[in-house]
Amino acid sequence: MKEVSLYEEIFSEVEGEVENLTGDVSDSKLKSSSLKYETKIPKLEQMCYIMEKVLLNKDDASDTTVYAGFQKVSRAEAIWDRYLDLADTVGKVYLFGENDADLESHPDIEFIYLPEKHELIREWFLVVDQPLAKSMMVAYDLDGFGLYEDEKKRNFKGAKSNNPKVVGDAIDLLDDVIASY
Repeated sequence: MKEVSLYEEIFSEVEGEVENLTGDVSDSKLKSSSLKYETKIPKLEQMCYIMEKVLLNKDDASDTTVYAGFQKVSRAEAIWDRYLDLADTVGKVYLFGENDADLESHPDIEFIYLPEKHELIREWFLVVDQPLAKSMMVAYDLDGFGLYEDEKKRNFKGAKSNNPKVVGDAIDLLDDVIASY
């Protein structure tokens, strides 16, 4: 499987200074079209939820492909019903992560199981490829699993972008990983 770090390839392409998104952060900040940040899991979950809801509120997003990286497949268990609904709405969902859980299958969800030492295992990402509105977020896990009793306290550094070139670069990288799977 091709080795690639979405974070390392994309972070420098996003303009701006790194912002601290711990504590109270408005939805409008999390909806920013371009953002570099440091934060913890709850803000990543909120950022992804905002992006997912845009797709779920569409009548037809069958021309959309979603790439979601959860580090471990088990990290998607709590929101799996939402991802099944998402798969009913979009054309395809690729879910990347360590194969540590069996989730209900769906014909439009393809699991891309990452080997133990793959660089993407340290990354959380959501990339949305639509003809007219591409978006993405990627975050690198600064701590790794097992450091905190409450895993939601883990620290991440990442970037979010709606720039078609940046998102296109992310899609190309992930498509290369899928092709090598």
